[in-house]
Amino acid sequence: MATEDPRHRAHGRASLQQRIHDFRKAYRKARDWRCEPPTALMAAIRFALTGDSGRFVSHDGARLSRIYRDGD
Repeated sequence: MATEDPRHRAHGRASLQQRIHDFRKAYRKARDWRCEPPTALMAAIRFALTGDSGRFVSHDGARLSRIYRDGD
């Protein structure tokens, strides 16, 4: 019986643990960039689900930012 090597996981479906990690990372980054909490929340949710937060207003309204995952 063959077992899957964890180093060679199929790309596509992330584990719940990975999505939570991604959410926290993006939320923390958005808040560090002085985003309002609801904006940071939406950006973090989009990042956790898709790997791209989309554009959002940050730095107290002075910038338009985006968080995305590089294509390893």
